[in-house]
Amino acid sequence: MKVVRTFATSANLGPGFDTFGLCYEFYNEYAFEVSLFYILEGFDSKYSDPSKNLIIQSYEEVFKTLNKDIIPLKITQLVQNIPTSRGLGSSASCIVAGVLMANDILENILTKDEIFQIASRIEGHPDNVAPLIFGGFTCSFKNEKYHTIELSIASDFVFTLCIPNFELETAVARSVLPKEVKMADAVSNISHSVALVKAFETNDLELLKIASVDKLHQDYRFPLIKDSNYFINFAKENNAVCMISGAGPTILLISQEKLHIEKEDWLIKELYLSDQGAFVYEK
Repeated sequence: MKVVRTFATSANLGPGFDTFGLCYEFYNEYAFEVSLFYILEGFDSKYSDPSKNLIIQSYEEVFKTLNKDIIPLKITQLVQNIPTSRGLGSSASCIVAGVLMANDILENILTKDEIFQIASRIEGHPDNVAPLIFGGFTCSFKNEKYHTIELSIASDFVFTLCIPNFELETAVARSVLPKEVKMADAVSNISHSVALVKAFETNDLELLKIASVDKLHQDYRFPLIKDSNYFINFAKENNAVCMISGAGPTILLISQEKLHIEKEDWLIKELYLSDQGAFVYEK
């Protein structure tokens, strides 16, 4: 039985709006095999219609891109950890799963960069797709085609995801952002992004606190997240950095020591980074 494993991701990371991403050892798994027609098993009812399932849509996009006849699959959801609409790359996870399934069925016809190009085009932006495919810490952008840079990150950092029991649709999180930004704010984010890369590379938490300052999105999104002030204050009092994961509402705390935190209606997960990225294996 073939299985694809895809991971949760955090995009943005403070000043790195639509650019930076992290890949965590927190995953979904889907078994897949050739079938006479599409069959979905183990999925929530709202994702059980093959015509509306993002994994299948992404799977078929590979065949269309390569001008190949589509081969239906039976797909069984084995592990479901990544919650939807929480800022943890759930849509990118489904997209990459579908693209990797297609590539496997077509006997690995695609290079990793081609997988990245197709998945990014489906998603519309590469900030979650890049770390999910390449693993670790990435910076990604579009310049005619999609590009990604794999960056170094110290192993001493502790990543704590605070995942609420409520959703925040990306469209809503996008809607509160300004249509134009001040030149000074753009310059601030550029400079702080460079500092953030250096802080991650050198395990410099004090520099990371400075580098995490953002002028483009977090101040507009934090008010959408219930209890966000609790986590902002917790970070200040416990030598940690507080960021929004993706568009939210998940909160990311970064520290050098384990954090002891409990909050009603929030799932607290201390996670390691995955350097491998999404992959297919035989089970």
